[in-house]
Amino acid sequence: MKGKMKAAVLHKPLDLRVEEVNIPQIRPNEVLVKMKRVGICGSDVHYYLEGQVASFVVKKPLILGHECAGEIAEVGSRVKNFKVGQRVVIEPGFTCGKCEFCRKGRYNLCGEVKFYATPPYDGTFAEYVSAPEQNVYVMPDEMSYEEVAMIEPLAVGMMAAKMGEVTAQDIVAVLGAGPIGQMALLASKTYGALETFVTDIIDYRLEYAKKNGAKEVINSLNENVIGKILDLTDSKGVDVVIEASGAESAIQQSLDIVKSGGRVVLVGYPQRDIQMPIHKVISKELRIQGIHRYANVFPTAIRAVSSGKASVKPYITHVFPLDQIKEAFETNINKIGNPMKTLIEI
Repeated sequence: MKGKMKAAVLHKPLDLRVEEVNIPQIRPNEVLVKMKRVGICGSDVHYYLEGQVASFVVKKPLILGHECAGEIAEVGSRVKNFKVGQRVVIEPGFTCGKCEFCRKGRYNLCGEVKFYATPPYDGTFAEYVSAPEQNVYVMPDEMSYEEVAMIEPLAVGMMAAKMGEVTAQDIVAVLGAGPIGQMALLASKTYGALETFVTDIIDYRLEYAKKNGAKEVINSLNENVIGKILDLTDSKGVDVVIEASGAESAIQQSLDIVKSGGRVVLVGYPQRDIQMPIHKVISKELRIQGIHRYANVFPTAIRAVSSGKASVKPYITHVFPLDQIKEAFETNINKIGNPMKTLIEI
């Protein structure tokens, strides 16, 4: 397919323009997907505000977005498993498939990954995107495009719960109740956790967590997180902490609220290097597990949503058309109308 399409292009911080660009031309092993819904992620917000995330810097115009759902519009000559018209979700990291990490199934650590909306690779706030066949999953008929667009953030939560080895025997604390923290809560419950605590500094986010299954919620601005969680666990602490805020104070708290022999899963990226009391890690024999995106959990996330085990609809609070994407970002940033997950309709 040749021609022009609309896309939201970031030129520099706060300069996001909907403009015409070329429709991607697919290779023989790729499909062209007509976008339907795309979620705004925290990384998109950082690029929009600051022009960078960690070491990734926007140096030339970049199409943002990677939490996407769409419909196949064209298939490459070597594509065998897909056809035009199928509703799909795309796993947004394209790896080499040949390195040590790819061969071992830890492809999220591939050094040659091309990830949507991570400079210099364009993302999915566009009418059409191309994707390798192996990164595409057909969606069950019962799932809406809105639910499909939530699979990517849910996959982050699924990866955290999986790597934290969450089971029904575990008490789990999730620190940070933004969209990823909410997905970590949802994933922990999907993996069987019966008792979960959630902390944040924003009350409406805690209300979402409480309404969607958290046993206790704690506003860390107003309450002593360590004291409260130790009280709730008879001074034993929790089995698993999933740190989803990236805040230094929360990372520090995680070492005090997890029991000896417990697991701490680090999902949130700090904005700067932090100090960590390693003596607590040693004396309590803690396992510290970092999470970088996800691997091998997209199928699980899809099954969890399609089966009704994990309901993502309650977290979708705002939907904007592509032409109003700047308003969508400002709504998200300024917390207008208590946003949780904001989607762009394309």
